[in-house]
Amino acid sequence: MKKTILLITILALGLNAFSQQIPLHSQYMMDLSTVNPAVAGSYDFTPISLNYRQQWVGFEGAPVTQYFNAHKYMGKNVGLGISLFNELTSPTRRTGMQVSFAYHIPLSEDFSKKLSFGLAPVVFQHYLNASLITTDQPNDPAAESGFNNQFCPDANFGVMFSKNNQYYVGLSVFNLLQIRRDLFQVMDQIENPIERSFYLVGGYQFHVHEDFSIDPSALVQYQINAPFQFDVNLRGVYKNRFGLGVSYRYEDAVVYMAFVSFNNFRVGYSYDMTLSDISMYSFGSNEFHVSYRIPSKSSSVESQTSMPMFY
Repeated sequence: MKKTILLITILALGLNAFSQQIPLHSQYMMDLSTVNPAVAGSYDFTPISLNYRQQWVGFEGAPVTQYFNAHKYMGKNVGLGISLFNELTSPTRRTGMQVSFAYHIPLSEDFSKKLSFGLAPVVFQHYLNASLITTDQPNDPAAESGFNNQFCPDANFGVMFSKNNQYYVGLSVFNLLQIRRDLFQVMDQIENPIERSFYLVGGYQFHVHEDFSIDPSALVQYQINAPFQFDVNLRGVYKNRFGLGVSYRYEDAVVYMAFVSFNNFRVGYSYDMTLSDISMYSFGSNEFHVSYRIPSKSSSVESQTSMPMFY
């Protein structure tokens, strides 16, 4: 029995869900809690976000990511958050949930400057639809058996130093437990290590005018046994209502993005122009972001209308 085509399919399409500890987002600066659990509860309002990403448009079976995220300051320096994610990479699917617990240490009287720590337990399930796989032999038992549909626990940790409307820098570690599971129901046991990954993120807001700012930011990702990756971003923001930006993802893509804010809503769109060889088969990637912020009853009118720079 040959498993060549099955294994190539899984390695090329399926296991990227395990090698990427978080779904890929071009607009992660819209809400940094997607890359660092220490951000949970950092604002004087409750953000609720929906994100939809269609990777490599035109490429059959390319990844699609759906993401829901919300977090809130609970009082006594504590923030809580919840994230639900669904990653589709035909023929595989990874669905899971993350619950974030953050503690914020104020470094200024008005709480605008703080040092935050976050811990986020994660649980997810990996599933294979064997009917979408074409093998070199009919009725290949390796494909018919598929994956063990078991839940995998893990945890993420982060620390963030920030000052609202000025700067932030954070370090996070994903997949602390490095879970190893037998993913195949075949004779030869195959273990898939979920490697520990590190994310360094930072940004600054330059106030060029009282109504206009320039916001550079960067994200560095490092994972053992995987290529080094980083993003550099530059956005121009007018009255905290409109924004245009561009990003460069190392050896991968140039990203163009825009957003508009109104009545506590924020809508963002980004387009990834692929630079790698896959551009011969793809029209790039689309990402849509929609969020709503629920003002805190204890917040002043001024603080509610002033949006922190990393939301």
